[in-house]
Amino acid sequence: MLSGLLWHGAPHVLLEHVRAGTLGLVSSPAILAELENVIARPKFDVILARSNTSREIALAELR
Repeated sequence: MLSGLLWHGAPHVLLEHVRAGTLGLVSSPAILAELENVIARPKFDVILARSNTSREIALAELR
């Protein structure tokens, strides 16, 4: 999920389909908690800045 938010490869295409409503996103509280822990890592600061987004916005898109 994270790669779909931050880069423009195949996972991004899948998330675009989710946004368009042609696919559904299935998740769980455990997966979202793991995503929160991963995206909080300092190495994602630069990547998020380049993507012109924040952790909060990225996480909100997947909830």
